[in-house]
Amino acid sequence: MEDKTGKLWIGTRGEAFVYNGKRFTTLTHDGNAFQNVFSIIEDKKGNVWLGRDGLWCYDGRTFTKVSDRGVYAIIEDKKGNIWTTGQVKPDRSLWELCRYDQESLYTKKPTVTQILSRGPALLGLLAANDGSIWVGATGELYRYDGETLINFTSKESQK
Repeated sequence: MEDKTGKLWIGTRGEAFVYNGKRFTTLTHDGNAFQNVFSIIEDKKGNVWLGRDGLWCYDGRTFTKVSDRGVYAIIEDKKGNIWTTGQVKPDRSLWELCRYDQESLYTKKPTVTQILSRGPALLGLLAANDGSIWVGATGELYRYDGETLINFTSKESQK
């Protein structure tokens, strides 16, 4: 991911790095290198979000662990909510789609709403221009409009 300042943020199955155009720096928290970073985004406020065994936020100075929930994909919607997919702990055969409410996002206990829980993997996320959230799963496609979750594969919907 390239941030607003032109730095490249790189997640790998090993360590994660930031590249400033001249050198690579390993991303660390509490003296430990981040490992297995699957997703990186920059929000509208300029914070960088990392997904690994939890959701992490970098405010330009420090990394803060926002949640212990598993994270595979991360997006920000038009309202500033952060959405993630990831494996449910401790049952890693289940995956979940979660929304972190923007009003409480930067507090010590953000409000998290689980929208969908299923197995196997929820992999892709997209915030559409109409405000809906699209989720790509193994063999399935979902759309959430804020009230109704539609599974386009089975033509069923849930409220």
